[in-house]
Amino acid sequence: MENFNTIILIISAIALFIYGLQSFSKEIENFGTEKLQKWIQKITRIPLGGFLLGGGITAIIQSSTLVSSLTVSLIDTGIISFRESLLILLGTNVGTTSTAWIVTFQSQMLGPIFIVLGTVISMIPRKIATAGKSIFYFGFIFFSLSMISNVMEPLKSDPLLIEILSKASNPILGILYGIVITIIIQSSSVVVGLVIVLISQGVISLEAAIPIVVGANIGTTSTALIVSLKMSPLSRLTAFASSSFNVIGVVALLPFFPLLEKTVEKITSTPEMQVALAFTIANTFTSVFFLIFLNPTIRLLQKHRWYKEYLEIKEHSEVIS
Repeated sequence: MENFNTIILIISAIALFIYGLQSFSKEIENFGTEKLQKWIQKITRIPLGGFLLGGGITAIIQSSTLVSSLTVSLIDTGIISFRESLLILLGTNVGTTSTAWIVTFQSQMLGPIFIVLGTVISMIPRKIATAGKSIFYFGFIFFSLSMISNVMEPLKSDPLLIEILSKASNPILGILYGIVITIIIQSSSVVVGLVIVLISQGVISLEAAIPIVVGANIGTTSTALIVSLKMSPLSRLTAFASSSFNVIGVVALLPFFPLLEKTVEKITSTPEMQVALAFTIANTFTSVFFLIFLNPTIRLLQKHRWYKEYLEIKEHSEVIS
């Protein structure tokens, strides 16, 4: 009965964490999706503008899923080009690692401070009051993480949990854990946050944590894939490319996981920061690799049948007009 109550509390705390992330993302989005689209159009005209934009927006709104889905929608309407969409998605890959760093710097009082500050600001009868909700939910994220950490305390020594998580030390299984859990929860940020909480409590090792967070980065592309199914062939190809980038990046890094583990251990002795650093290095490697080989990658993707379908549809619409 005690274990059942603990599990219910854990699920509730995770639900609050997800709610906090989604609400924070929506509050930022409410500042104006139309304005965001105009910024995207302007900034993507600058060389590597799309890459910087994707990373910056993802780091601010804390949702690579939202940015990826928005990118797929924008290419469907023709607002951005295929090349620009790929640059944004590669930038998103780097920007999403900011969640890991935010979670790393959590403390028991950080959440309540932002919650109180956000509440006070939202009571000011001016335009600045709209920022109060964003600050409130930002604090709510930290507050729910503290709750997760507290309610998971009794399970630290649970034999079944230890046995399940110890299997993540096998890189393939760890990656699969990350992919499956992220697809179910639909948020890599939640998975990364949970892994950092678990490693801070000594429940899992760095060897198990790295494959899970890297796998979560593959799982997070599932939303854009699902969204693109009802859109144009070019949107589907963009979402497919995003998933392919992450899968290829993980496969390329797989033999170097032990080296990555040793590298982050030399840089910092704090387990939470080791996870955040490993996640950042892995994602940055993938993005920079495809950034360097972007032109040949685009030429390869243009041979895909979806790109040919897109050209046929475009030619047909030009003839009609």
